[in-house]
Amino acid sequence: MKKIFLILTFSLLILNKGYAATQTGPATEYEVTLKKVELCNDVSCTSPYVVGDKEMKADIGAADAGATVGNYAPTSEIPSGTYTHLRVTMSRTIQVTGSVTASGLSCYTDGGQDNVADNLLATAASAAVSTTMYLSDADGYKVGTGDNSANNITITYATPKHATSMTVSGDNGVMIYKLAEPYTRLLKTPLIKISFNTDNAVGCEDTTADVMWVEEPFVSISIQ
Repeated sequence: MKKIFLILTFSLLILNKGYAATQTGPATEYEVTLKKVELCNDVSCTSPYVVGDKEMKADIGAADAGATVGNYAPTSEIPSGTYTHLRVTMSRTIQVTGSVTASGLSCYTDGGQDNVADNLLATAASAAVSTTMYLSDADGYKVGTGDNSANNITITYATPKHATSMTVSGDNGVMIYKLAEPYTRLLKTPLIKISFNTDNAVGCEDTTADVMWVEEPFVSISIQ
């Protein structure tokens, strides 16, 4: 039986206003926790088909990510119909190793625990280590400390780059992605493929001190 070959990432749009010392960089580790994957026949996912409904960790920054998530769920029971979107539910907590060293910036994930719902990651490290990061609340954050006492750095999920929509609440992030082309289920067992790139998966602002956040990896989804 063919299984989903699924490399799932999520989309969030980080808007940084008023500060030139802002840049993105690569994440060599980007471990997410999948919770649910659904196929939809419209952008709102009004009547989704649940492909898989279980927790599974997957490091989408790793070279063998496809093998890791290849057995997430079977696709043989997907009913006939035409599907246009994929909805993903995942944990807001992500394990990240990443850095930004460009245009005079130097930020490194430092293993700290200050990136939570209402605070970005403040770091003074000189080398990247594995760090638990979080999809912080949509809000304004302060340079230097990363707390939500100022609007220097604006986090918003209103207009993601690769997803058609994203919501963050409770412990979860929920993303709806448009398929590269609509897929009509016939006799052949579907194969879901997702390409990704984590070259710009962390952000940095270092005007007075280093502040980091999770950025949006590239995502493209197709079904064959």
